[in-house]
Amino acid sequence: MEKLTADDAFELGNLIRDAAIALGDWRMKNRTSLSQSQWNELDDREIVLLNTASSIYTNAIGMTLADSEPALARLRSSVENAKSAVRHIAIFKQALDLASALVLFAGAVTSGNVAGIPAAVVALEDAAAAIVKSSDAQS
Repeated sequence: MEKLTADDAFELGNLIRDAAIALGDWRMKNRTSLSQSQWNELDDREIVLLNTASSIYTNAIGMTLADSEPALARLRSSVENAKSAVRHIAIFKQALDLASALVLFAGAVTSGNVAGIPAAVVALEDAAAAIVKSSDAQS
């Protein structure tokens, strides 16, 4: 098991932070269509993601991944796809599913839970794909 470099972890932290900000921007843009509880739920998820990014920065050296290079490329791709999917979110459930998948992903990466990372990546990919598919169907 190879260690994730500090630079790689910092980049992952940046990607998670950027995804959290994109989710927050979507929440602000759609504030009139969200109930107070939906607003609060997304706000909570955004805060968790921002705190996770901060934790990744702090703990960058100790993080590990199984196959560092291919796994890291997939991690980067998954978070980039999630950021892209934010632009296509049409309903609250999509926002919540994506935010939940990002929290699961960030938690697995932050904890160094090598066994949990693949499942988290799949959940993130599935949430992003469902949003894009729904967006394409509406077009």
